[in-house]
Amino acid sequence: MTVTFPLTEKRDAEALLKHLTMHKLSFPGNCVVSVKAHVAQVSSSHTTALGTARTAW
Repeated sequence: MTVTFPLTEKRDAEALLKHLTMHKLSFPGNCVVSVKAHVAQVSSSHTTALGTARTAW
């Protein structure tokens, strides 16, 4: 499953990695993160954790 996370000045890539860790998703452990200018795409087979992380973001 791949989910897109919007990035802003306050919610940057570093904040996203910390947020994913809170939801038991670790890079490069069990998810893949691709960061672009204003979005990050996160892929993981842990769909429930990824969906919950996206909802909470």
